[in-house]
Amino acid sequence: MKKISVTLVLFLCFLTARPQRTADLGVRIGAAAYWGDIQNVDYTHSITALYGVLGRYNFNKRMSVRGQLVTGNLKAYGTLPGVNLADPAENPPNNDQGVYKQVYKHAYYFKRNIQTFEALFEFNFLDYQLGSLKKNRFTPFLSIGIGGFYSRAPRQGTIILEANSTPVYVASSTNVMVEAPVFNMFRAYRGPNGDQEISNKTDALSPIIPMGFGIKYNLTKRLGACIEFCVRKTFTDNIDNLVDPARFQKSQDVPGNYQTAVTTNKLINNDWYASLHLSLHWQVWTQKGNCIVNDPNAKYGKKSAF
Repeated sequence: MKKISVTLVLFLCFLTARPQRTADLGVRIGAAAYWGDIQNVDYTHSITALYGVLGRYNFNKRMSVRGQLVTGNLKAYGTLPGVNLADPAENPPNNDQGVYKQVYKHAYYFKRNIQTFEALFEFNFLDYQLGSLKKNRFTPFLSIGIGGFYSRAPRQGTIILEANSTPVYVASSTNVMVEAPVFNMFRAYRGPNGDQEISNKTDALSPIIPMGFGIKYNLTKRLGACIEFCVRKTFTDNIDNLVDPARFQKSQDVPGNYQTAVTTNKLINNDWYASLHLSLHWQVWTQKGNCIVNDPNAKYGKKSAF
């Protein structure tokens, strides 16, 4: 009976005991790169900066959850073969007729400001505790989570033109409008809903799934550092201002029109981006254990130590 009572007490102690839990806040800075529908991306000119803040709650030495807000830019310079393109920055509309001169060599670029909120679960491969400068000082870890992605329409970057050229007229010396066949001019593709859907004027709002790998390391009793590489699966095909670009590369014979859709699997036809971040985090809260099973110092009336 005495053994049963001792066993029951120990079992209840395990149930009620909590490992030392902590919380920390931090800042992040890093670089991001996109990959999606643009081909031959020049990554020497397509890396952008990202900044953010984070909060982490550590359940124990192996598991934690992290929430973070990140803002910055995404851009890419590459090519998009087989599509009529124009750069509005270098080729403004001609005489208010809303027509553009086609750019050659299939050059394509975009730039977007982005904001994300992410909630991630972290698993440490080794025991890790912020504040420890000897044992449990560093660990590699994996992270996975879910979040939201938003980017307001950038109104800059390459735009999609209609499939067929548009005649352009200019005033002659006799004030008679005559066709000017020198330039191969196109109207901007407007989309099925009219003027509001020029290709570089559409917002992007989507869930995202971040997946990462990194290393945590303690610098001082309260300050830690982390480096993490993370890829993000988005559920939008519009980060690069290209929604289902295959339909533009397989245009119909009807002047000015494109197919409504070519790629039917929307999960595959979505954009990704990746980031490499360095973060600093500061411990702001800790909860001490009080069960002798988890904290041997408790039986001596001492506080749990880092």
